Amino acid sequence: MKRVLSIAAMLAAVGVASAQTITTPADAFNAGKDFANTGKGVAGGKINGATGSNVLPYYSTTAPETANFQEGRNLIGGAGTNKQIQCETYKAPNAFQQQECDAVNFMSKNPTQRPKFTIDKQTDPILTGSKGVINNPGSIPGASTQQCRVERVKNPATYITETCTETQTLENLSCKRVLKVACDPERDGCDQGGIVPNSWAGDMATSFTPDGAGNYILQFGTIADNYWGGWGAVYDRNLTFDIRDVGLITRFALTRAAFDDWLMVKVNGNLVYVGPRGGDRLEIYSPPPVFESSSTRSCTQTWDDWGSGWQCSDTGGGGWWGGGGGGNAVSYQSCTAVGGGWNCTTSDYRTGMVQYCATCFSGPELSTSWNFGLNIDVKPYLKNGSNTIFMRTIVAGGGEGAIQLTTRQLCPRNCYDQWDNSQCAPLEQRAQ
Repeated sequence: MKRVLSIAAMLAAVGVASAQTITTPADAFNAGKDFANTGKGVAGGKINGATGSNVLPYYSTTAPETANFQEGRNLIGGAGTNKQIQCETYKAPNAFQQQECDAVNFMSKNPTQRPKFTIDKQTDPILTGSKGVINNPGSIPGASTQQCRVERVKNPATYITETCTETQTLENLSCKRVLKVACDPERDGCDQGGIVPNSWAGDMATSFTPDGAGNYILQFGTIADNYWGGWGAVYDRNLTFDIRDVGLITRFALTRAAFDDWLMVKVNGNLVYVGPRGGDRLEIYSPPPVFESSSTRSCTQTWDDWGSGWQCSDTGGGGWWGGGGGGNAVSYQSCTAVGGGWNCTTSDYRTGMVQYCATCFSGPELSTSWNFGLNIDVKPYLKNGSNTIFMRTIVAGGGEGAIQLTTRQLCPRNCYDQWDNSQCAPLEQRAQ
């Protein structure tokens, strides 16, 4: 029923429109104008961004190509050429998107694909028919009478006077002259005070004297013969001195060792020399003591044809003659009473020998006064402040010990002010 009513309403509207009397072109024009005025407000209201977005795919108030415009300051020929080249092979995923390249391809190819016509100005009716009007305008229906005439227009000559003024611009340039401190080249062979003078303190004779070649010789001990005695006797000596600045010292080396029979040297606890046979220590060997507890053992001194000794055994029961009376008897070279028992020394053939490595042993007497020239760098072991040189000499019968160290220090540098004109020199050259 609703559809019948809608159709009837449409027919009624058409009947109303056809009821208007249109007899002249002016009537038709006025009827159309009235119809347009009636609907223009409604139609205009439908034209907006929201309607465009709903109706037209990819609609936007700002097209991507807007970036090419740049307020009229950009050359857009390149963008057009790139689009033309792109569209030659581009295939859009759907017909709607393909419209852009279809239009570009049409405009690119159309001039070469359209039919070409040759217009003969002598025979073409469009040209031949207008010749009479051009040559003799005369009276034309619907227009006023025209007549052609020749007019002479005189334009006075225009002159432009241009002037050129050449001036010389004065440059205002600046530069800096820098005051620097320059020093003479660094050299050594002087006593600048890196080793504090008169800071020596030792238990043997000590001297610190120049050799005339820029070195200072530090000697600890006296180079002489047999001023010490004993058999396997150990003589330990220490020398201390102060260093103000290790950086000023360029050389500190053990260069001579004169001794009889054995010698070891350490600098600030670091072993630097063992002679004459090398090694990593220097001491008189004594086997480690064995503790015998008085709670279970008994130790007594014994005598026989070879001398005296000691014997320890378990308490109680029988035993050897002259012994402690118990079993598990052990003989020792000597024993010393301590709290809770005895510290006993076993009989060892190496006792009293010189040990200079873990498995190196020798009798103390070497019957030679050694005097070795050396060159052992001990500078890495020095430090600012107090330093210690330790020297151990082992003597058999008679002997001695002394060392020499060669030192060298940086010289004081002569420094003075000097102007650096490297920045201003080029500008001064230009100004000449």
